Parts: sequence; structure tokens; C-alpha cells
Amino acid sequence: MAGPKKGQGIAFKIPGQDAPVEVHPAHPAPDVSTAAGAVPAAPRTGVGMLSRLIAGVQADTEAVSRLEAEVERLKLQAGEQLIDPRQIVATRWADRHPDSFKSAAFVELKREIESAGANVQPIKVRPLRGAGPESADGARFELVYGSRRTRACLELGLPVRAVVDKDIDDQALYVQMQRENRGRANLSAWEQGVSYHKALAEGLFPSARRLAEQIGVDHSNVAKALRVAELPQEIVGAFRSPVEIQFRWAVALDKAHQRAPEAVLSAARKVAGQSPRPAAAEVFRALSAAAGATSEGTADEATRTLALGGSKRGVIRYGKGGAVTVELPRGALAPGRREAFESGLRTLLSELHQAS
Repeated sequence: MAGPKKGQGIAFKIPGQDAPVEVHPAHPAPDVSTAAGAVPAAPRTGVGMLSRLIAGVQADTEAVSRLEAEVERLKLQAGEQLIDPRQIVATRWADRHPDSFKSAAFVELKREIESAGANVQPIKVRPLRGAGPESADGARFELVYGSRRTRACLELGLPVRAVVDKDIDDQALYVQMQRENRGRANLSAWEQGVSYHKALAEGLFPSARRLAEQIGVDHSNVAKALRVAELPQEIVGAFRSPVEIQFRWAVALDKAHQRAPEAVLSAARKVAGQSPRPAAAEVFRALSAAAGATSEGTADEATRTLALGGSKRGVIRYGKGGAVTVELPRGALAPGRREAFESGLRTLLSELHQAS
């Protein structure tokens, strides 16, 4: 600020005014006592006017702070809202296991949201079908994606930034949920398998291949995840949490169960009863070893020779998962006896089934 020239005042720029205000120095005004309740006289010295200007700037600063807060609120993108997370319910396609909200990754996400004061990346919801603004439980929205961010805001007592999509259907909801999860904290093999299995069982997609195409993943990964979801409960329960089951174990666990179901299930129950529960890798090795020991001990029983009279011999092979193959040599069954053979085989299998 340049010094005043002789005979001129001092110019100040005040926020909200186009032209500067000039303050002229003057001799101090006489000391006038102010009676109680009287309005203080306007300052008549340069220092007095400067004090008044500073007070005005401080008042403007408070106004600016309020405006900045309003600007932050208005920064919400088109279609976004601040929603009480208590008004949001999980979709029936929800794929997060409760253990996902106990992981170190979730704790870190929650810490980031708390530091920022909100979730930086919005979640997506759709209006809850059949729920009016005065729903009994307060729920108004169904979650499309963002379950971890919603849960974090709920636990922190913060509103959640959300995009409201009024037109999204079930299939689009599922696809967006799956793609969003892969872009953040991807689901475990078990979570994915359960999710895929439910989507297929309820006809959301006509086939696993079509599901894979829609959500943008390799069909083999979908198949592996489905194998994890179809494992017996005893095997899943042997792990401390189903989210610990890895993709690379899916095929091996499934094959182990097919090869020696009783041995593997018995080993799984034994592991589940241990305290503390072993690490996931140890559980996998224990179940695999149970199947391996059984198959090695019964290797010579996998094939049986069937005497058919004379020098003719048939073969019965007992394969994986209970598969049975019967091979008869040429001439052992006359073409005209095939129907009788098939009928007798059906009768035999029916009787064996009833006996068991």
C-alpha cells in the first residue's frame, strides 16, 4: 500500500466493494464520554476508521466461511445426494460376507473417510421399491454398489454421498455391482461363487458363460468360483472364514472331495473342532492330504475283473466321484439282448438304491 500524498487520505480495498475507501487522517476528536446505553460515536480519526474496517473484514470472513461450506455442499455432482446410511438397505444380490467388514482393508477405508469427513467416491443406490418417504423402518433406498463405504459412514455417523439411479433394473444392478467391486476391494473366491450361484439360480443370466461376458471376467474364473460355492458346508466350515478360501484351491478341494468324500469330510470336521483354528493354508493341506492317503490306499481296488464264462472277461472301473464304467468284450452281449440288459441293469440299480 503506497503512502499518502500530502493532503490526501489512505485508500483501503474492502471485499465486496468495487472502489477503494479513502480514509482521511484528522486530529483526534475530543474525548466524549458515552452514557450507558448510548450509541458510540462514529470514529473520526484514521486509526478509528481503520479499526472499524478491520471489524468489517472479520465479519466478512465469517460470511466467507459459511459460503465455503455451502460451496462444498454444492460440489455434489449432478444426481448425487447426501443420504443417511440408515435409509439404505442391502440388495438381495449383496455379495459381501460379514467378515469383509472386519478386515484391515476396511479399517483403512474407514480411517480415510473419517479423515476426509465423507466418502470421496460416491456410492450408487436406487429408490426402494414400494417404500414411501415415511417407511416404517426409515429405509428409502436399495444399494447398487458401495457396501463398504456405506458401512463405514454408518459406523462413523456420517451422511454418505450417493448417486440415485431411478431406472436401473436387476441385471444392470448386478453387473455394475460386480464391476465396481473389482475396481476396489475385489470379492473373495467364496463370495464371488455364492453371488454367481444365486444369480444363475434365480435366472438373472441364462448361463455362466453369459454371466461372465456381462460382468467382464474370464469364464474359467466364474467356473472356479462356482466350484468353491458348491463345496460341502463341512469343508467351508473348516476354514476360520470362507473368505480365506483361495481361487487356486477351488479345483483341488473339489477333486479331493470327489475322490474321497468321507475321508475329506471327516478331516474337515476334525479341523473345525480345533482351537485355535489353523491357518487357511494348513486347512487346505490337511484336506488334500486326507484325499491323497485314501486314494493311495485303495488304488488296487479301482478296477475289478468280471468273469463272464469261458475265457471272456469284463472290466468294472470305479472312477472319481463315484463314477462306474462297465466294459464288456465283443460278443458278450448279443444285439438282440440289449433291451433286456438295460432293463435288468435299471432294476438292479433301483434295488441297490432302495437298499441304501
